Amino acid sequence: MVAKFSKWGFALLLCVGGLVIGAPGARAQYEGGPPVQDQMPAPMPSNQEQKPSAPKVNKEEEAAYKELFASRSSDVGKQIQLGENFAKKFPESRYLTSVYAQLAANYMNAGQVDKMFVAGEKALELNPDNTDVLSLLAMAMPRRVNSSTPDAQQQYQKAEGYARKALELLPNLPRPEGIDDAVFQKAKDDKIAMAHSGLGLILFQRRNYAEARTELTEAVRLSSSPDPVDYYILGNANIQGSYYNDAVAAYEKCASVGTGALAAQCKVRAESAKKDAATKLGR
Repeated sequence: MVAKFSKWGFALLLCVGGLVIGAPGARAQYEGGPPVQDQMPAPMPSNQEQKPSAPKVNKEEEAAYKELFASRSSDVGKQIQLGENFAKKFPESRYLTSVYAQLAANYMNAGQVDKMFVAGEKALELNPDNTDVLSLLAMAMPRRVNSSTPDAQQQYQKAEGYARKALELLPNLPRPEGIDDAVFQKAKDDKIAMAHSGLGLILFQRRNYAEARTELTEAVRLSSSPDPVDYYILGNANIQGSYYNDAVAAYEKCASVGTGALAAQCKVRAESAKKDAATKLGR
């Protein structure tokens, strides 16, 4: 099964440089679990097998998972309902980690942020090497942290752990049989980009602008649909390092792919960076 990519269906608050901005254009993706039916394509693999003690799948469970798999092109509300029903009815299923991973992505697209994190954590409890969820939480967690978050540093540390583990695992994932090389590489690159995106924001908030610049450059380079928020933070990191011309380029990309307040702010910052490039000593 080819990993699915879509736009975020909600605005995570991002506080960077004193400006709070909605992030409506970020990426989302997920993969399904290891279905056994021949007619269902194989998913992007995980580096950890399901628990060997999982009970044998019965016909009712098999049919319910197949229905959930088939619903992926339907309304997100229906997908959520099917996923929740499956988790409740089959709490010991060998497919449960994949169901929670799919629920996490669906909650994200539905704007149910808290439920997204709960489902993601449950998926990782069952399979700590689920690269879909690791990448998703690595990007999402830092974006909900702001100056009023009481455990901000702990949240950053947790997200950094997810990101670095994803970056360790993803390059070595084997291509599933039946999946085109280019399609598989694109899926991996998008996941890797999400991990770099999360690291970039964390490093920026820690005022490590040089490394933030490196991470965010990788995020926008690898993503098949770069996040305008990544371009915005990259522009800010470039300004901090006196890379004024690079900042102009990042802000202009942000303005071209972003919307609303974010796009407007990037246009303003692009003009300011142009003035800096003309009047200040840069790199």
